[in-house]
Amino acid sequence: MNNADKKDKWLIPLDSPFLGKSEFVRSTGEGFWSFLNNQNIKYDKDHFPFLSNHKLPRVKQVFDFGEYLHLSGKGEALAYLYQGMGKAWNYVGPVLDSELPHGFNDHTDRHTLWVTSTAVELLQRAGRSYRNGGGRYDSMSETLLTLVGMTHDLGNFIDRDRHSMYSAWLLSRLFYNFELNKEAWEAVLYTTLFHEEPMLRDMQVNLSGGIPLQWALIAADKMHVGRERIGDRSYESGIANHALEEDVHILLNALVVRSAWILAANSFVWHLDFSIEQLEEKFASFTKGNGRIWLPDSFHSQFEKKGRPYREIFAEIFANVYEARIRMSAMCIFLLFPEIKKFQVFLTDAKKTPRNGGIGGGEFMICEVVR
Repeated sequence: MNNADKKDKWLIPLDSPFLGKSEFVRSTGEGFWSFLNNQNIKYDKDHFPFLSNHKLPRVKQVFDFGEYLHLSGKGEALAYLYQGMGKAWNYVGPVLDSELPHGFNDHTDRHTLWVTSTAVELLQRAGRSYRNGGGRYDSMSETLLTLVGMTHDLGNFIDRDRHSMYSAWLLSRLFYNFELNKEAWEAVLYTTLFHEEPMLRDMQVNLSGGIPLQWALIAADKMHVGRERIGDRSYESGIANHALEEDVHILLNALVVRSAWILAANSFVWHLDFSIEQLEEKFASFTKGNGRIWLPDSFHSQFEKKGRPYREIFAEIFANVYEARIRMSAMCIFLLFPEIKKFQVFLTDAKKTPRNGGIGGGEFMICEVVR
């Protein structure tokens, strides 16, 4: 990369005509406190220690980047971030829930903690520094990945469609003392800006020209699916309000008990544990009292008329809905692990009872991306 290319790579505008120097307002120009009130979202201003108490709240500089870089790893980094951010993560979910009839998938710290832990493990297993140009995995790489893992979605407070830009904007207001650690700071902003496909596309940025910090974050973020991604408003909608019929993302997440991954000899395997049954009390709104998740007629008709197992119907829908997510994850894994040749998505169903048609359990591959 020549000097001109490197310069252009980092000079990404972080301002918006809707944002002042430090005012925390929605992209529509509405103040954040006013927005919460108008959406009937109960809140406590003490839960946002990084915001002032003004009518239009202002972002306070609460983090010293130089001090942050000297933390020993993920544990200390999380404690440091929670001290300055308070309980703000609890509100990302309700804010996003206001955008869709049945709510949004979970973006509270249930999501960011999972993404952070997974991304850290990926980067550690790859043995890579946070940046290109050599270097091994170290405490700085871990603390930086913890930072982007926990904050990459905070821009949703301001705008969903451009949330990666606003997350980077917020970081640039929350932190100070980053001049002496410019390389690490630029890596944080770059990763945060370009963790979503729309921003990559709009700015014509290629993933292959990115950095390991970015690749680990994206791979972890895209692989977080399953029941813990279902938001509270989705549970409230349930069968009564046709949530599973009208929002395929809720249905797919409800049918994945857990998501996990393994590194094989020359392949990366993403495992989805499928089940149409559940015993959790929280899922009562998705059942009709029989301990099984209610499924739309589209499932039943294919099962009854065509004899297709539920898991095969699920696999087809999952591959179609999440094709872009799967391809983006695969590319990041290939960039992180040069020795990996295949990215495979497997579905596991251990049930063998007549309740799921007597089809038998087992494991089969949903799709495969080859380098």
